[in-house]
Amino acid sequence: MYDTRDPISTEVVQVAVGSYKKITATGPGGLPLRSYVPADQADKTRPYVDRIGKQIAWVQKMIGSAYPYETYGVLVPQGDYGAALEAATLSTLGLSTPDDVPTMVHELVHQYFGNAVSLKSWDDMWISEGHASYYTLRYQDEKKITPLKESVERAYEYDQENRSETGPPGRLKDPGDVLGSTNAPGLLMLHGLNQQVGEATFQKIEKTFFERFRHKAASTQDYINVANEVPGRDFSAYIKSWIYGAKTPPYPTSAPAPTQTEGHKVRAVGPPSRA
Repeated sequence: MYDTRDPISTEVVQVAVGSYKKITATGPGGLPLRSYVPADQADKTRPYVDRIGKQIAWVQKMIGSAYPYETYGVLVPQGDYGAALEAATLSTLGLSTPDDVPTMVHELVHQYFGNAVSLKSWDDMWISEGHASYYTLRYQDEKKITPLKESVERAYEYDQENRSETGPPGRLKDPGDVLGSTNAPGLLMLHGLNQQVGEATFQKIEKTFFERFRHKAASTQDYINVANEVPGRDFSAYIKSWIYGAKTPPYPTSAPAPTQTEGHKVRAVGPPSRA
């Protein structure tokens, strides 16, 4: 019998049948880690599996909240597997080259956004893919794999080239684009929000959103509400421009600043200081 302590979304449940070797370890805070790799590839995949504990610690530090499930690990399918899936507590992906390491982080972040916090509708997929992509780019920057500036610029070019054809992430023209056309605009919005509020406030927004909707389904409006509440400023127009706008918004920078709300009054404020 297989079960989980916490509720999980049905779209992140998987079944694998084959000859696998189980690799166990202990992660941050005593978190049990268990991974399953093809028995004949155990030695080849072990160096990657051994990174999981440090990756969890990094993601916890960035979001400010503990990993949300009772265990974690990866499943490396047998044969040539070129995809990846954030299966709850057991991400599925191939592990054979250093290029697979960022994908490990991407699927790990999905355990927070997409799994523990699921989506109210497919129009909210940016919450899942945007977060996973943004933190992956930050990981690549910190580990000196690819500079964040370069990654963000590439994502911006992608959105500029494709938005008119696919539609904005919150109103896609073709449902088939839900996994490919929500990453770039989602991460760009998050990057710009971080630039405007500063790292400390951004982390508080992320942590508040995650903990408020953990084991619940969240919408874009739910994220907007938290993004406005935490800093006490109105980012509604900014966020909606990225999620629903027909055209790619201006490149995300720290200016211009949005408005700040005080009761029912709205006044302009200058660029925020970096926390």
